[in-house]
Amino acid sequence: MTKNDQSAYTLDLVMIPNDKMQEFNKFAEQYANVPDKYIWRELSRVKGEVSNEILAQHLKNLDALSKMEGFVTNDHRQRIEMVKSILTAETRTPRPSQQGTVDSAQFFGGSSLLLWFLILAAIWRRRFFFGGF
Repeated sequence: MTKNDQSAYTLDLVMIPNDKMQEFNKFAEQYANVPDKYIWRELSRVKGEVSNEILAQHLKNLDALSKMEGFVTNDHRQRIEMVKSILTAETRTPRPSQQGTVDSAQFFGGSSLLLWFLILAAIWRRRFFFGGF
């Protein structure tokens, strides 16, 4: 494992609350052997299961992530832009939120956690799946 690969693991562990890591690891097992194309299709599907506010928060996080130096390479930035284009494509039926803000329980719950996993998998594909988290 290279130093860059290790930083991808660090990113996951820093960003995901401990109580959600087991669910996140289940996603890693579930999606371990699927083709990249499937990950991209799932991104498009799952984005329709979250509220517009949560989707907007994921997009803000991607913007912040793309500005990070060190472990985010130009290749990662290109993949971030591809992910953002899928998330902003008009293929989803907007799902209104019950409230205007997003708290961490919403962000790391249910479909939102799966969406975040798929986002990270699309950007750092395969580094997730060798050796666990």
